[in-house]
Amino acid sequence: MSPAVSASSLSLQNVLFATDFSPCSETALPYAVGLARRYGSTLYTVNVIREERSDVHPLDPFYLRHAAEKNMARLVKTETVAGIKHRELLREGKLSRVISALIRTLEIDVVVLGTHGRGGVAKLLLGSVAEQIVASAPCPVLTIGPHVSTRSEPDLKLQRILFATDLLPGPEKALAYAIWLAEQEQAHLTVLHVQDIPSGSERDIVMKRLVQQLPLEMPAPAETDFVVEIGGVAEHILRAAEARRADLIVMGLHHTSHVRVSAHLPWVTTHQVLSRARCPVLTAPCPATL
Repeated sequence: MSPAVSASSLSLQNVLFATDFSPCSETALPYAVGLARRYGSTLYTVNVIREERSDVHPLDPFYLRHAAEKNMARLVKTETVAGIKHRELLREGKLSRVISALIRTLEIDVVVLGTHGRGGVAKLLLGSVAEQIVASAPCPVLTIGPHVSTRSEPDLKLQRILFATDLLPGPEKALAYAIWLAEQEQAHLTVLHVQDIPSGSERDIVMKRLVQQLPLEMPAPAETDFVVEIGGVAEHILRAAEARRADLIVMGLHHTSHVRVSAHLPWVTTHQVLSRARCPVLTAPCPATL
């Protein structure tokens, strides 16, 4: 594992909260604030103003900016953001490009956002604001789905973390974050692999590979267990998270030349976990493969 993704090199100094001022974004705000407060981070709240299309007439861009400014002012006046280092940002342009540029310019360690989690084929083909960011961000993204508890300010003490892997190359950054957070929070870490295994002997081989996911220079936290499950990937990830009362699911996500494609965990699996999980989900980028 390279030093760039070793657990010892990680931090959460800068948190970017992406919002469209929708109810699902407001649900995610306390998690962004709680994360910033717990780790002493600077929280950047950003809204990307995009031109609204209309068959009748386009909305006035000055109106769009004025509305964004009013919503941002309302957001930062709430008691939720009191007592933390906070900056508000309004930007214009293509969402994924703006967010990626801010991540690099501000040296963002993690992006936090909410998702409505709607299902269906159209959702998978057309995507959403949340999925655009998850699929293109060069840093980890913490997604708060529609089934995650709504709280004024959640207790972000992590007691149980679930790391899901399909054993393909490249999940080092996601694994490093899972281990780092487990060490910081003194949390129990479960390393999970799900696949269709026809025999017990092959299960033993897979279990050995699963344990070998942790390089020697990055020992597992004191409380770590390894689990191999058989069946549907998303179903077993969600079931394992429920059974273990996980506070966080961590997954690696390959970036490719196609923003809608995930090669590490198939996008349909990632989408199902993001939209159905009852706890936050942290996805971290793996090296590009296309």
